Amino acid sequence: MMSFDSFSEPSSPEASSPESGSPEPTSPAHNNLVYGTACAVCGSKKIAFNYGVICCNSCKMFFSRAMKTPIAISCKRQWNCNFSGVEKCRYCRLHRCLLTGMRCFKSVDGPETARIIVNLMIKDQERKNNLLNSKIPSNLTATEMFERKPIIFEPKAPGTEFDFYDWGVMNHLSCIDFATKFRFMMYLSPADVKVLFKYSHLMYMILVTAMRSYSAGLEVMCHPDGSDVFPEEVNGYNNEFLNGIKGNLIGRMRELRVTEEELLLLGAIILCNPAVTDMSQSGRILLAAHRDSYGQALLQNCNVHSYGPSRFPEILSLTSIIIKTQQDIHHFSSLYPIVHPQQVKKNLFTDILDFLRSEN
Repeated sequence: MMSFDSFSEPSSPEASSPESGSPEPTSPAHNNLVYGTACAVCGSKKIAFNYGVICCNSCKMFFSRAMKTPIAISCKRQWNCNFSGVEKCRYCRLHRCLLTGMRCFKSVDGPETARIIVNLMIKDQERKNNLLNSKIPSNLTATEMFERKPIIFEPKAPGTEFDFYDWGVMNHLSCIDFATKFRFMMYLSPADVKVLFKYSHLMYMILVTAMRSYSAGLEVMCHPDGSDVFPEEVNGYNNEFLNGIKGNLIGRMRELRVTEEELLLLGAIILCNPAVTDMSQSGRILLAAHRDSYGQALLQNCNVHSYGPSRFPEILSLTSIIIKTQQDIHHFSSLYPIVHPQQVKKNLFTDILDFLRSEN
């Protein structure tokens, strides 16, 4: 389904702050006209070497502006534009730039790492606030949840108590809303957004659920009110298996004594996983660039705090436990209804599970 095997210690300074939106500046040494070839993006003959590829000045300026856009861009022709026309689609032109090899970012240094961490802390605080102080929006469907649309949270009335299903939905909602705040979401097609949410947000949700319980000094994952992350009806079913799901990740976090900063950066790396099923090539390029940026920030953070480079693979090793936990949850949710069949009323939570288990 997905793999983090390809993620290694960043070896190139070509990726930069994923939040700055500023492409890597062209080196003056390469900012010379190149003759005898055409722009790799649009085919124009008036070309130079910009952002790592041979392209015209028009495409260079377009790429610079597009990577700073504050709003999502999309294609009005079903992402199948004929690029030879006069009216060039912004979405398809940007993705053509990416496919030709234009570099998105510059290198991440110490001050930039600190800025990235602060930005993630702000996003994470908003996620926590939505989880703790909001309720499920009225008339929301599972399909709408996994689209690139802002989630309008409704305030939770004082004294409101959530059951297992309420907490489950709010956990999904707050994590999906967190993911939509990343800049790369503005450049992905609706299809890429859907598969990214489908295959990456659950891993992120497992991480932040464990992070919350770990920070509270608990041994196993639970909801904010202390209730079990599994419904009451499964009590007594293979407790060793269920306790492994709830406690293995926290146990490893405790062994490593992970910090909030490390977990925030790891969460960003997980959400930028380019190895998800059915992701487009340009989508993979975008995610890989952002993943490398957050990876460099994590490596910088490890070095600054005197852990040394050996700390970097230790933190990344948590992803293998998260993947195993996700697989165990999938096996449990698939097999338990077969072994213990019962009438379960359809609700938003069950619709979410159906979507995550679906093949398309």
